[in-house]
Amino acid sequence: MKKNYNMKNIFFIFSALCTLVSCSIIKHPSENFIASNNNSTLDYFKESNWAFKSGRDHYEALLPKNLSEELNEDSLKINVFYIHPTTLFYSNRWNSDTSDFSNDKVIKLCLENQASVFAGICNIYAPYYRQMHIYGYIDTLNGYLALDLAYNDVLEAFKYFITHINNGNKFIIASHSQGTNHAERLITDYIHPNIVIRENLILTYLIGMPITDKFDAIPICQDSSQLNCFVSWRTFYESSYPKNWKIAFRHGYNIKSVNPITWKTDSLPNIVQQHKGILLTDKRLRFRKSLSVYNHQGMVWVRNPTNLILRSYLGTNYHIADYNLFWFNIRENLKLRLSRLKEN
Repeated sequence: MKKNYNMKNIFFIFSALCTLVSCSIIKHPSENFIASNNNSTLDYFKESNWAFKSGRDHYEALLPKNLSEELNEDSLKINVFYIHPTTLFYSNRWNSDTSDFSNDKVIKLCLENQASVFAGICNIYAPYYRQMHIYGYIDTLNGYLALDLAYNDVLEAFKYFITHINNGNKFIIASHSQGTNHAERLITDYIHPNIVIRENLILTYLIGMPITDKFDAIPICQDSSQLNCFVSWRTFYESSYPKNWKIAFRHGYNIKSVNPITWKTDSLPNIVQQHKGILLTDKRLRFRKSLSVYNHQGMVWVRNPTNLILRSYLGTNYHIADYNLFWFNIRENLKLRLSRLKEN
């Protein structure tokens, strides 16, 4: 792993990930990472190493049950390379094993709650990879090694994607949480130096992890229709901060963030009428016109929701719902951005 990689900062985000599962009951590895036990390479020619693969899997299975829109399957020309977040919490291993892949129901939920935003608009390709255990963000000595192994899988999957699937077409990268750590490194180390691949990357979703001003491989999107840029946000309730925020991230002023409703980098809140709905875990879109959010010190802060149910349900850290809260806004904005390709 490169020395300048941002692991020393991103491990602070573990405090945010504790909202997904009680930190006190996480089963973490009892032994150190052993390199000799983890020197194999995954073969992405094998179908079993893909969580979702357009052509093999049907996008309709990912869509919300009450989504009402006309889809033109002939327009599915843009490919999305999606990198899922951490789902390894209770294992005694530093990395997931290939035997975990098909049995991991949480990855299926990630596809339904996150990658689904692209379903029916783009082709989706989501590799399994030997993800790092969540505890790697705390035990960074082992975490560096485990994250490196996970990244190498993502890199191999991406190489397969570029050579055997994408075939020189325009594509999108989308990620969340640990997946965003890998996507950031993939862009910096592999995509950015390759001008041909870089020019075909039209949009990047680096969601759920802090993207600092040191990341300059591609620019941040400044408006709702821009291409060849990235969007990023981390969602918290208004006036809430991650632990060690001031120490690790200089009060957040060096972190890039986009409002996923207005698609601006300024600090102005959207009006609630602009919010198009939340994707709930029952795969239904609800609560339109309920959220007003704004960028604040590298985070997206959520004001008091207009819906009383949401007020009682939501906590302070919305990491797990970074996509869900803005699902329909993301989808509608994706259509807008892709419409620019037709104009050119």
